[in-house]
Amino acid sequence: MTLMTQGVWKYDTSGFDLTGDNKIDYPDTLIQPCVKDNTYQFKMDSTVVVDQGATKCNNSDPQTATYSWSISNSTPPILRSNADSILTGGVTVSVLTSTQLQMYKDTSILGISVRYVLSLKH
Repeated sequence: MTLMTQGVWKYDTSGFDLTGDNKIDYPDTLIQPCVKDNTYQFKMDSTVVVDQGATKCNNSDPQTATYSWSISNSTPPILRSNADSILTGGVTVSVLTSTQLQMYKDTSILGISVRYVLSLKH
């Protein structure tokens, strides 16, 4: 929990891992700039503040919003939050350091099993 709450996280990379090694084989080229500039500040009180950054996907959205979050004590840890649709069902944390948060979610696209990897950084 301490590493999660040490600072503000911002988008680094995202994409699809087809081999299960948690490395991006195909970058997510569809992610919009209005999502890439969002920041996430996880707090010790189990809230996360999401800032829309310089550009919003929807102008009527508030600049900041507060959501809940939790991380399990399991190995590997599971991160859950209602802040982002990818986090709602939970994602597996594969790397958590003072500068990097990498997580993944196994899913199926057009009947093909893939792993979606998302990395945030300080």
